[in-house]
Amino acid sequence: MKRLLVASVAAAMALFAQLPAPNAAGVTAGHHIFVVKNLEASNQFWDALGAGRGTLGPLNLVKFPGVLFLIRQGDNSGGTEGSSVNYLGFKVKDLKATLAKLDAIGVKPLAGATAMQAFVMAPDQIKVHLTEDKALATSVASDEAHMAVPNPVEAEAWYAKYFGTNIPGARVTFEQAKGPVAGTKGRALDRLGFEVKDLATVVEKLKGSGAQMNGNVNKAKNMDLSVSILTDPWGTYIELSQGLAAVK
Repeated sequence: MKRLLVASVAAAMALFAQLPAPNAAGVTAGHHIFVVKNLEASNQFWDALGAGRGTLGPLNLVKFPGVLFLIRQGDNSGGTEGSSVNYLGFKVKDLKATLAKLDAIGVKPLAGATAMQAFVMAPDQIKVHLTEDKALATSVASDEAHMAVPNPVEAEAWYAKYFGTNIPGARVTFEQAKGPVAGTKGRALDRLGFEVKDLATVVEKLKGSGAQMNGNVNKAKNMDLSVSILTDPWGTYIELSQGLAAVK
């Protein structure tokens, strides 16, 4: 029994440490980048949700099964609502227990919560959707980046063409925007991160896609990490990376 428990803990830790295997297009969740006004309050929220910590060279990262966060303190122009990325979604093994941990730090579910799902608001008005999944191997796992855009059918086709469908850890879903949509750059959720198997090939493929390419492939200083930044046709700021498997 003791051996079985140790093996189960080791398996759970392995799941926690790794980004998920990429989809058929070679894309998985990478590191989403946040700019928050109160770093301590932000960390408190994500810790209550079940975050761990990781490093890559000089970078200190927040880790969830399925995704990484890079969170910096600074000013921002607003939360997720009203931007092209309306909210982030997580699966949790026990919704009631998760909400109790968040309640302990003063975060309560928004109106409309059920026994199986709830929305909560992280500091800096970052909207988070929680869905219970009893089959999870961990207490929490990243699942979704939900977009509100003027033409969701076109946006879904664009993402499927360039990043494939069902991006693990950052499954991109869409709805019709109910009003004007702002880009994410400069907001609390500044950019989405996608990790790719062959960054140079993906960047070349994106040329002429309608995205604004903000740079070529750049090698990060003091790290075996390459990145390239773009803005999708709906204003979503995106950082593509290759090398996040080295996160400890």
